[in-house]
Amino acid sequence: MIDLASHIEYLLMSHDCVVAPGLGAFLVHETPARYDAEACRFMPPMRSLGFNQAVTINDGLLSESVAKKEGVTLDAARLEVETAIASFRHQLELTGTMPVGNLGDMTLTDGVLVFEPSDSSGVAMRYMGLAPLDITPIATDSDTQETIEAEAEARVVKIPVALKLAASLIIAVVACGIFISTGKLMNNRQSNFASLDSGLRTNVASVAPITSDETISLSREIELNISVPVAAAETAVAASVAPQPGRYLLVVGSFPTMKSALRHINGDPTLAVMEMDDKFRVYASSASTMKEATLKADSLRSAHPTVWVCRR
Repeated sequence: MIDLASHIEYLLMSHDCVVAPGLGAFLVHETPARYDAEACRFMPPMRSLGFNQAVTINDGLLSESVAKKEGVTLDAARLEVETAIASFRHQLELTGTMPVGNLGDMTLTDGVLVFEPSDSSGVAMRYMGLAPLDITPIATDSDTQETIEAEAEARVVKIPVALKLAASLIIAVVACGIFISTGKLMNNRQSNFASLDSGLRTNVASVAPITSDETISLSREIELNISVPVAAAETAVAASVAPQPGRYLLVVGSFPTMKSALRHINGDPTLAVMEMDDKFRVYASSASTMKEATLKADSLRSAHPTVWVCRR
């Protein structure tokens, strides 16, 4: 009998979904590298493996892999796949738990298949050995300014009280001298006062008064009114208050571009788009647990036969 687990593990290295007909779909979720600002740490990329019992539509990947490996026709390979899966389900019903090669362990409980992935599988080992990288943030301009101000305050020299009194006395004496000298000048009528006259007035017979209409305003108040399109504002508000989807998405389609995803939605208000793993997933609903997602997938299958659960 063929080893289906090795074929599934091989296909998951280049595909994010491999369907085992009559059993379910094995799904790969890839998390790119990211920066954790709170911990000041760079997190490496990760790949996690999941399973969805509700996806039973045969995509043909497993049969094609068996046909190439065993050198048989596609029909013969499809028959071998169905035979191997039927044997696996029979043994699973007898023992309750069965290993799926290096991928993990499958458990059957009350007719529900639960898959527990293994950390030693090739799917999860692609980024094995990449550890988080802790960094020390560079001081910002505000931090530098605060440090400079703190150092300046520490270098402040305290002036003695006696020196302050002496300086005040000197200032008072100088002020009295200025006041006395200015009074003498004011009493002398023959004194020549400083003037801003440039001498041009002597050549002008009279100066025309400036009327109120000719008064030049030296200050202006400029009011800038920037209008924001109502549609754009409403869209921004709607985006800011849009609820975040749950951990598990009920995906009905996966597209390489946003344009293709929007064309698939075609204005359907029940569908939405999320970018994941360089793909644009069109989903009809979301859930916080796998059990809840499985129940929602069953209810959506009549409207969307290709619906499957994707963990984000």
